[in-house]
Amino acid sequence: MKAEIEADTGITTEASNWVFDEHVAPHFDEHVRKSVPEYDRVQDLAAKFSDWFTHPDCTILDFGAATGETLRRIRERHSKPINLIGYDNSQAMIAQAATKGVEVAFADLERLVDIPPFDFGVALYTLQFLRTQARQQLVYRLAKALRPGGGFFVVEKVLGSYPTTQDIIQQLYWDMKIANGLTPAQVLNKAHALRGCMFPKTIQENETEFRGAGFSQVEIVFKDLQFCGWLLIR
Repeated sequence: MKAEIEADTGITTEASNWVFDEHVAPHFDEHVRKSVPEYDRVQDLAAKFSDWFTHPDCTILDFGAATGETLRRIRERHSKPINLIGYDNSQAMIAQAATKGVEVAFADLERLVDIPPFDFGVALYTLQFLRTQARQQLVYRLAKALRPGGGFFVVEKVLGSYPTTQDIIQQLYWDMKIANGLTPAQVLNKAHALRGCMFPKTIQENETEFRGAGFSQVEIVFKDLQFCGWLLIR
């Protein structure tokens, strides 16, 4: 049996085995604010971007909905009737979403085929956990399901384009985590847990994939250290 390691107060995991289970889900919202730059700003952007793509009875999808925070913010922003559908592969996360009054369906995103037509969607820190082929298939399927003129907001952890800049932004990212209250040991333990579980790409590789899937407009709307966000329009 693998030894458990601590990634944050109350969060234990194993090396090369980061999963959003019952050890992570209850503390996820607090943990992600420590470990992801400008997390609340990204959530705010997701809600604001929806203004341009919502209309009565439209459909909004969240791929990797986690604790339902994004859908909650979008729901509270609009008075018109909208259909909100979240997908996640963690029952523990789905249970946390339910406490916010957000319904999230269980789905393995690597095998998600039946995606309903939708008008606006989000995938926040989600695609980076999918292996290359499964990721490409999901991006193509969701691009096809997005109605013409619809929008999709995606945020990903990205690799630097050059070895030197990758080293700089990686170290600054660790500095940010420690400044937010994580210990050096917890930061290193999290990195060990993510081995073989996260598959980030460069900005150029992401954009090549988005355009190849059929998005006609690929615009960077957020960038902070190792994280980049795009507004994609079909």
